[in-house]
Amino acid sequence: MRFNLVTAFILSVFCVHSQTLPLKWYFGYKLGLSFAKGSPYVIRGQTGVTAKKGIANQSMYMVENEPFLVMGDKTGDVLFYSDGRRIWNDNYWECDSILKTSRSHSQILGVQLPESEATYLLLTPNGTRDIVYSWSFTEIEIKNKIKVTKTDEIFAHGKFMQGATIVPHCNGIDYWAVLHKAGNKNIEYYSFLINRNGIQKPVISGGDFDVSLREDNSQYSQISVSSVNNSFNVIATAFHGHGKKGGVELMDFDNKSGKLKKLAWLYNFTDPSDVYGVCFSPNDSLLYVTECEGEKVNQFRVYYNTESKINGSRMVLNHGSQTNARFGQIQMGPDSCLYIPSDFNGMAHDLGCNFIGVIKKPNELAANANWLPEEICVPVDYKMYTGLGLPSFNKFHKDCPQEKIMEVGEELSKLIREFDDVVNLPEKGDTIILPSLVFPSASFELTDSSKKVIDEIYLMLLENREMNVLIEGHTDNAGEFRKNLKLSRSRALAVKNYLIQRGISSTRLKSRGYGEKRPKLPNINEKTMSINRRVEFIIY
Repeated sequence: MRFNLVTAFILSVFCVHSQTLPLKWYFGYKLGLSFAKGSPYVIRGQTGVTAKKGIANQSMYMVENEPFLVMGDKTGDVLFYSDGRRIWNDNYWECDSILKTSRSHSQILGVQLPESEATYLLLTPNGTRDIVYSWSFTEIEIKNKIKVTKTDEIFAHGKFMQGATIVPHCNGIDYWAVLHKAGNKNIEYYSFLINRNGIQKPVISGGDFDVSLREDNSQYSQISVSSVNNSFNVIATAFHGHGKKGGVELMDFDNKSGKLKKLAWLYNFTDPSDVYGVCFSPNDSLLYVTECEGEKVNQFRVYYNTESKINGSRMVLNHGSQTNARFGQIQMGPDSCLYIPSDFNGMAHDLGCNFIGVIKKPNELAANANWLPEEICVPVDYKMYTGLGLPSFNKFHKDCPQEKIMEVGEELSKLIREFDDVVNLPEKGDTIILPSLVFPSASFELTDSSKKVIDEIYLMLLENREMNVLIEGHTDNAGEFRKNLKLSRSRALAVKNYLIQRGISSTRLKSRGYGEKRPKLPNINEKTMSINRRVEFIIY
């Protein structure tokens, strides 16, 4: 089976994040984390007075606040947060309208209604505990205050897995809500388009994982966690509680049509039934999967091109003190670190802490990822504990829609196929072309998105220490010949210096610039000129 996740790396570097995740994460009653100063610190009712109406935390023995949504704007400021039943603003004031439908013990999704200024949708699973009987949405307007305009409008009927995710549409305007059906012989993904008119009828795709009865013929498990990569074109879903059949399914997501297609099935776990949290590294080269009861954080190299190689690449990060913790969901923060909560089997109140672990360098391999299992202590207030969950967040579109990229056509597809050979361990004399390694006009400065693609070459060199690379820079024919020649040399040197900064020896790297002398295609239009503005890596 051909694994095309590398294409995701190619597409991603055209895109630059111009928005940030919410800078505050709320876990419930007066408690959360703030990233406003960079590293997270605990906030405990510092920004206002909590309205206590409808809050029973003080009198209950234990309240678990796993399902939380935090909605932020493009600058990271919090607009509101919700547990699926109640809604609060950033000053902890509770909205007058209380949602009445019972909620499953599952995640909540949120999205701004496309082409609206102040309308937001909350997508919530209906049911009890781990069972989801349907999904509904609540419509909220934020002007001078938070106002609920519609509530409990069911858009997905029938049983679904808990795992669901919001994906920004490649048109730069709309969104997708991707869910997975549950029940015997249900192996279908449902992609609901969300546009200015609301939630539309689903696009249905076949998956590979059969959500059926457990091996002991008891009720099937509906526990799952879904996560989309940072290029919005690959979705990973972890299926928990399915015995030896459990694992993680990687699906290619056609962002334009909403269709999904299987890429790989991850089965190499200590206990496949125990998989729980799942999240891609910031540069999409690695996938992290937690095993809940087993107290393990697994790392897979998803840049490999076959299912067997990906499974064979599994590494287990140091899992700390082995204090009978359970590891839960994984969430990337505004600082690009990954965060994992630890549930000590309901002992958080006795310990005085809700512990959250941090993967400091999630783009790095194995121990270099710097996994710190009990890095953050969120104090227990009013007998509240976070459980296995972390808040879910709204996602933003990127600066350049994917469908604009696809307009480049067959020539770009050919270059993508050439780049796909990166994962096949190139031999001496092979040329690797990165069509998505782009620079600002007339500049040799590396953007953050370009660095993410160069990181793939870095990983290849890191794993194959006998391999050396010649870096060649090329331009189109726009502008003066000598300036283009100088610019191409500067760009190749910038790539070389970046790899040296990452730790690759300078003796393994050479750089040259050819300006406009070696075009890949005739410079007849913007499409072909953009292909000629490239950097090539030649193995020697």
